[in-house]
Amino acid sequence: MITLPWCADIHLDHARPDAEARFLDALRKHGGEPVLICGDISVARDLVPALERIADAVARPVAFVLGNHDHYGSSVADVRDAVRALNARRPEITWLPPAGPVRLDADTVLIGVDGWADGRYGDGLSTPLRLNDDRLIAELAAQPDHAHRLAARQVLADADAARLDVLIEEAVGMALHVVIATHVPPVVEVLPDRGRLSSPDWWPILVCGATGATVRARARQHPRHRFTVLAGHTHVAADVLIGANIRVVTSVARHGAPVSHAITLS
Repeated sequence: MITLPWCADIHLDHARPDAEARFLDALRKHGGEPVLICGDISVARDLVPALERIADAVARPVAFVLGNHDHYGSSVADVRDAVRALNARRPEITWLPPAGPVRLDADTVLIGVDGWADGRYGDGLSTPLRLNDDRLIAELAAQPDHAHRLAARQVLADADAARLDVLIEEAVGMALHVVIATHVPPVVEVLPDRGRLSSPDWWPILVCGATGATVRARARQHPRHRFTVLAGHTHVAADVLIGANIRVVTSVARHGAPVSHAITLS
């Protein structure tokens, strides 16, 4: 049994210095390592400094995936280059997708991909809801219309799903418990069945169907293994079981008040 400190959607660009200090203090007090961050750490201009502030404060390894907000004001390509360069300079700060499985203990390994809301749950073309991604991330803003932006999202989501498929197959050969970090949750079941987010209009922009299909398929192929998915993006806490061997947990979040959690993985 291990305890993993983790957080998502901390949006440090919205946090006052005192709020960030309280968050870092709480994160530092959690047991276990590494610290896991499931995306939306800041915006592109502050992403690397924010990760360095976290690593300096907790004084132990930091593993993360990127969220959509982490690319705001820049491009997917440039942000990925920046975090690769950060890892080369500070090896204790690790972007998970290229890192491969990270062993947490004899029975548990951690893997991760970013994930993108890909419109495959609900009707991605007709939903009236839009993310700011469409104007703040270069690869999406360059597209001529919503249909092309959706297609670009699906290309990104499919690439992450393909990488996740490879990572899972490697991970199941190492341990019986596979922890998957991602930003956009892979299943619609984490969304509330009442209130604002219960409308199917939200599904296309809050769930990644591509990674969901990969997790479900691999879980069926490996029924003796357990899969725990830690995600963010919705800003709503959920903890759901999917089938016999998939658990999906999402984190509550509020702009300006970053919070951390400790999850027990048994």
